[in-house]
Amino acid sequence: MGKPEPHSPEPGKKDPLTEAAELKSRLEALKVDLGDAVASEKAESIKSGRGQVSGGALGVGMRAGSELTAGVLVGCGIGYLLDRQFETSPLFLIIFMMFGMATGFWNVYRIGMRKSGTPDGNGK
Repeated sequence: MGKPEPHSPEPGKKDPLTEAAELKSRLEALKVDLGDAVASEKAESIKSGRGQVSGGALGVGMRAGSELTAGVLVGCGIGYLLDRQFETSPLFLIIFMMFGMATGFWNVYRIGMRKSGTPDGNGK
């Protein structure tokens, strides 16, 4: 018996190796196009001033709100516990709620006075 002939594709069908090479070249072309699109989008966001700056501002705003809320809640909690301990109905609750509010506002003030980073990096 002779050697078997290599598999030849049926008429109308592509060779699997050729098809794989075409797919690989298309994939590489798509990778290049995707890289170009990502680079242009990044340049556009830097140019327009969007991106990290707005995300940073949102983070600072959320932190300020949580600092204020936490200060009031901790002050009210301490005042409530002291009122229960000493049976002085709302006295310590009111006093420590005011301390908590003052602390919360002080923390928000400190956050606001912190230098923020700018896209050009000069910090002004």
